[in-house]
Amino acid sequence: MHTKRIMIMTAVVLMTVAAAGADTKVVQQHHQDGFSMMGQTQAPTDEEHVTWIGDKKLRMDQGSSSTIVQLEAGKMIIINHDDKTYTEVDLPVDIASLMPPGMAEQMTAMLKFDVTVTPSAETKKVGEWNAKRYDLKMTSAMMSLDSVIWASTETPIDHAKYFDLFSEVMSLQPGMDSMLSQMRQIDGYIVTQEGTMSMKFMGETTIGSSDVVKSITDVDAPAGTYDAPAGYAKKEFDFMAMMQDQ
Repeated sequence: MHTKRIMIMTAVVLMTVAAAGADTKVVQQHHQDGFSMMGQTQAPTDEEHVTWIGDKKLRMDQGSSSTIVQLEAGKMIIINHDDKTYTEVDLPVDIASLMPPGMAEQMTAMLKFDVTVTPSAETKKVGEWNAKRYDLKMTSAMMSLDSVIWASTETPIDHAKYFDLFSEVMSLQPGMDSMLSQMRQIDGYIVTQEGTMSMKFMGETTIGSSDVVKSITDVDAPAGTYDAPAGYAKKEFDFMAMMQDQ
């Protein structure tokens, strides 16, 4: 099983956005524990995830894939660096139009999450930031996720503006409406999190992961950061293929 869905779920609780001015580059260290599922074994992985945030623009680099949001152009670009291809999706996403007739309702029902975010009085220092604890719990018919989140109001980040950008990315994932609503309760930027995901439909396979922000810097993004790479071939977006890769 590909781990893209797990990476996306982890990214959900590490949301960042730039202050006005130059682009902001956020570097995160992502770790995922090893696990066995359906007779296959996945070794532990450690990756550096990079997020670029500009004026109404976003780029997320995770492993061999990148996702770009261009709000003014009304486009989301999904890049596969392994085969040097990319696809485009119009914004706002109309997920029903991307699936075979009737499948959107089935997918939404199957993947619908019940989500709670519970604030705590507990605080601690994370890197250079004082942070407050929040507990996130997400459950669906297929999986559940429990995360401990540490968010800080001391970073130079506008959480609300980023949330609008990241919501476009999550709109490709059926059943995420309740998650987005609950995540708005978190005050500040999430500087670290530790989570455990249980895959109920796979014999209660449990997978642990963590993300830690290593740096946040204001810097002009290189030319082409928010565009499809030159020389990559454009393909038609295939929602079912995307779900199979997750």
